[in-house]
Amino acid sequence: MEVIELSLPATNRLATEYIEGTFPVHEAFHPCSFEERLQKLRKRTYLRDALVHHLLAYHKQFQASDQTIANIEKLRHPDSVVVIGGQQAGLFTGPLYTIYKIISIITLAKQQEQQLGVPVVPVFWMASEDHDIAEINYVHVAEDGKVKKYVYSPLAKEKRMAAHIELNADELTEWVDDILKTYGETNVTNELRTYIHECIAKSRTVAEFFANVIFTLFAKEGIVVVDAAHPQLRAIEREWFMTLAHEHEAITHALQNQQQHLERLGYKKAIDVTPMCAHLFYDDGQRRLLYYDDTQHCFYTKDGVYRFTHDELRQRIESEPQSFSNNVVTRPLMQEWLFPTLAFIAGPGEIAYWAELKQVFEHFQWHMPPIVPRLSVTLVERHIATDLADVHMTVEEALTTGTKRALEEWIRNNQPAAFDETFREAKKQMALIHEQLRQLGMQVDPHLEEVMLKNAERMETQIDYLQQLITRRMLQKHDVHVRKYERIELSLCPNNMPQERVWNVLYYMNRYGLDFVDRLLHVDYRWNGMHKIVYI
Repeated sequence: MEVIELSLPATNRLATEYIEGTFPVHEAFHPCSFEERLQKLRKRTYLRDALVHHLLAYHKQFQASDQTIANIEKLRHPDSVVVIGGQQAGLFTGPLYTIYKIISIITLAKQQEQQLGVPVVPVFWMASEDHDIAEINYVHVAEDGKVKKYVYSPLAKEKRMAAHIELNADELTEWVDDILKTYGETNVTNELRTYIHECIAKSRTVAEFFANVIFTLFAKEGIVVVDAAHPQLRAIEREWFMTLAHEHEAITHALQNQQQHLERLGYKKAIDVTPMCAHLFYDDGQRRLLYYDDTQHCFYTKDGVYRFTHDELRQRIESEPQSFSNNVVTRPLMQEWLFPTLAFIAGPGEIAYWAELKQVFEHFQWHMPPIVPRLSVTLVERHIATDLADVHMTVEEALTTGTKRALEEWIRNNQPAAFDETFREAKKQMALIHEQLRQLGMQVDPHLEEVMLKNAERMETQIDYLQQLITRRMLQKHDVHVRKYERIELSLCPNNMPQERVWNVLYYMNRYGLDFVDRLLHVDYRWNGMHKIVYI
């Protein structure tokens, strides 16, 4: 695979400036080298034995690879650290950026283990406690030259955590088979279908399906998966849940101070929380955010189902830690408390909201880990590269300005001579003629003016229709050339969005083999914030 690099803006201004190196990092982060971060981590203690015990039990249930088990054992070493990042448990990993995030975690962990001379474990935080199922219950495919959203309908009305949603193997298998049909049959389709069916057969829940896919795709790399909603992990987190509940007001205050600081610097707020938010969820089968009533001195849910005094909440956390989970503010804090984090791999949105957490970390006398932007990639297939060459466009032009302007320019250059001018002149002459007729009609009956104006509009509409008809016929005549622009846009920037935020890895595996992800992982990436164009 050949790689070139481009400088492309991220999805928000703060992340763009952070990646480009123009953001004032001391205003929102604690910048340090990996060596400096390692020295800071050596001064802290972690529940390593409890964590390893849980992770071993969890991964053995999935028959994880020997490489993964070995990486878990590394966490017992007092100098071991992790490179960590996470994502929701999307169906078959969701959009491509999840794959790129895991590749980033693995690649950076390998590099830093070699450079620092200590064990560096790649860890993926599976946000299985998320209950916004509408964000993960679909896969995009291309049909008839358009982006189509294939929703897995049994999840459409779900409100529970992904970790708690049980799958119907037959329904999911049928859904996946329908998706594969849209990709077309290749020499690996049957093998890919069997692989997915096996992952489904081994999975009881949405989260388990996600984990099984990840363990298979990255078996050789020893990726360690943290199921954020697992009861045994929650039992380990019990102590920190109590701390977070006790400190919720200070957390909110620190968050708001940092947000105001960034707003004064000209950056928009990324995290939206109310002043009374307690930053924890309570789950009895339905996940509810907790708030704090300052007058009654108790925690409550907005629907009025639950109210807890401080003592009652502590008792609940002690007796049923599996019922509690973090929100967007406290999840990074839980991650920092659990793992000796050398680096956090972040997408553009995460960079923006982590920038608002600096003072929250400082409240607990912590420094934030180095925030490393994940790899951002656009895959260029051979036939798309050929189309680009045929229409004389570069990948950069396709990604920055799109194909619409280029196609419009090509149409202008290939229209009959003076095409637009002829129609403009026709409208002008028609308007002059109609003006004379209108004056004549007004002399006969002034009440005819409105009717005649509408008649003029219809005549102009007919000229527009004639112009559009001729343009369509011209496009049909040059259909082969026009479709090249359409294929380029559909592949590289579907629905005017980055490719990595729309397409799923299944398509590429079906076309290029089950080892596609493994080959993608071994591309020589440079950590310079540049967007990677990978030719396949």
